[in-house]
Amino acid sequence: MKILRLLILIAFIVFRPSWIGAQEKDLLNSESIAKKDTTALSKKIDEVTVTAFRSPYNLFNTPAPIHLIAPTQLETGSAFTPVEALNQVPGVFMHHGTLATNRLTIRGIGSRTPYATNKIKAYFGEIPLSSGDGETTLEDIENSAVQRIEIIKGPSSSLFGAGLGGTILFHPKNTKKNFAKHQATVASFNSYKNTFTAGFKQKSLSIFTLGSVLNSEGFRENNATNRASFVVYPQYAISEKTNLSALVKITKMKAFIPSSIDLETFLNSPEKAAANWKEIRGNEDYTKGQLGLSLDVKSERQNKLSIAAFGSFRNADELRPFNLLKENSTYLGWRSYYQKTIASATNKFTFTSGFEFFRENYFWSTWSNDAPQEALSDNHEKRSYENLFVQMEANFRDNVFLSAGVNGNLTRFNYSDNFLADGNQSGDRSYKPVLSPRIGASYHVSSTFSFFGNASHGFSTPSFEETLLPEGQINPEIKPETGWNLEVGVRASRNDKLSATVSYYRIYINNLLVARRTGDDAYVGVNAGKSLHPGLEAEIKWAALNPGSFPSLTLNGNATLANYRFLDFVDEEQNYSGNLLPGTARTNWLLAGDFRLTKNIGTKAWHRFVGKMPVNDANTSFSSAYGLTNAEIWYSGETKAFRIEIKTGVQNILDIRYAAMLAVNASSFGSTPPRYYYPGNPRNFFLSILLEWHSL
Repeated sequence: MKILRLLILIAFIVFRPSWIGAQEKDLLNSESIAKKDTTALSKKIDEVTVTAFRSPYNLFNTPAPIHLIAPTQLETGSAFTPVEALNQVPGVFMHHGTLATNRLTIRGIGSRTPYATNKIKAYFGEIPLSSGDGETTLEDIENSAVQRIEIIKGPSSSLFGAGLGGTILFHPKNTKKNFAKHQATVASFNSYKNTFTAGFKQKSLSIFTLGSVLNSEGFRENNATNRASFVVYPQYAISEKTNLSALVKITKMKAFIPSSIDLETFLNSPEKAAANWKEIRGNEDYTKGQLGLSLDVKSERQNKLSIAAFGSFRNADELRPFNLLKENSTYLGWRSYYQKTIASATNKFTFTSGFEFFRENYFWSTWSNDAPQEALSDNHEKRSYENLFVQMEANFRDNVFLSAGVNGNLTRFNYSDNFLADGNQSGDRSYKPVLSPRIGASYHVSSTFSFFGNASHGFSTPSFEETLLPEGQINPEIKPETGWNLEVGVRASRNDKLSATVSYYRIYINNLLVARRTGDDAYVGVNAGKSLHPGLEAEIKWAALNPGSFPSLTLNGNATLANYRFLDFVDEEQNYSGNLLPGTARTNWLLAGDFRLTKNIGTKAWHRFVGKMPVNDANTSFSSAYGLTNAEIWYSGETKAFRIEIKTGVQNILDIRYAAMLAVNASSFGSTPPRYYYPGNPRNFFLSILLEWHSL
């Protein structure tokens, strides 16, 4: 707390209210920002206005920990996936094993999940990307289909379910003019990607389309990835106040799996795959589609009704050393909310209430690798949940902002065991309704300095696999993981050159879910105790040279200081209380510079540091700290109808050997050492050429 008080005092001195002027007021006025032709602080209206609470907020006023990723950030690096952009957000860390194996954590939440992202809600438009048991695949997102990303850290959103780690909102890219664009990227490890996007705009109808093909052999053995994506996002203005939009998103991917390796192999031969995965050429192969239809109706008084229906399908096979996993899932759902605004000359109140219903059928079975027609298991889950939410926002005299809400959730699983050779293990699992309240406030000391704080509750239900005992029976004792997030912070700006945010948070987790390994790919979930996630996040942006003109230089940096640890954690006979959470670092920081010589030529460089991380609950081993340095240079030329952009860059310039992902708590079998490490890419290069035609 002494550190927090000191940082707040420094920020208040640097950004003291006596420096209020016309330029500072323009910084907070979105209309003025939209008209300025400057990229110094990324001040376009789409980049400073967030809609995470379904009403527009200037980011400076938001009474919650929200971070916005602008389109320019999404284009950083080779941009094969959103990983690079997400890893530049303070408090967010994405383990990146391969193009198809990733795990996103927010403030340490989800760091102990074996191979995927859970405890975090994600949406593409109004369509949930998370499955019924809370797992999310983020590597399928196409950067070119995203207008911007809003990240709500911690359980601070009542409108999207109270995800314990937070919520990620991917806003689909829309079309305001006719255009066609082709981008070709070639990179190291025989990697290439072709992306074609086009937009059509005619009167009340606009259509955005995207087609993309990615191929990469990877730098490791058994590491090839092939992915194709298709996106269509049409919008139709039925009237000035009524809009209808649809979304079709389809992904086809086959990715071979090198898996994790032990320490000796990591240090001496990081290009090697795990021997058992290489021998069988282990891979995952899936086709996935997501569909949605949304209707928005506004009244003359700016009241709003939104209705959305969505669905998804997924067919997947995963060939593993121990069996073949076959999966098939479909879900249907709908979201609706009504928003009413009451405004006076000095005050404004917005009330939002709605619901989200979700129904999923998930089939999975395992088959013998030695006898492909021999089934080992055959299962069917029906997953369902209902979220009901109410929210109130108040704005008093444009300097006090209050936001409060509550989310109610009811989750149920119905399990049918269709493989009766070992007995019928069918059963139901329902959890008690969970109420998750939230309250936040923001106070403007001046137009350049504000305080914010919030308190929020969240939860995460176990995956259905975690509700099963090793013998397959339903575990009636397991409970949802719940927690409280408490946070205070300051935001400040000085004219059009400098802005900063500092926040301190503490997240208390109860009924900590532990994925206890019982076999090579077998886990059982148990509630094993409590954890504490305290942290300090700081971010600063500085237009160091000629903001709004050329040459210009923009510098930015952020840092996260954290001490995520177990408060009370006894797993079987092992007491891990007081230990650090595996897969989390106590220190992360980023420094980046963007230099633009002219309007058409620029270069960018950034360095990201990640501290050492424990690889297991016992904290007996740690990964090494590392720092990655990257740089790129680009040229852009434009006529009235055409635009060309050429960009080339190098990643991991210093050729650092580092663990890009950890398989936390990996077990050793017999004399085989545990395989904790997914090695990151060595020094690699990319070249991207973009050609665009747009109507006059």
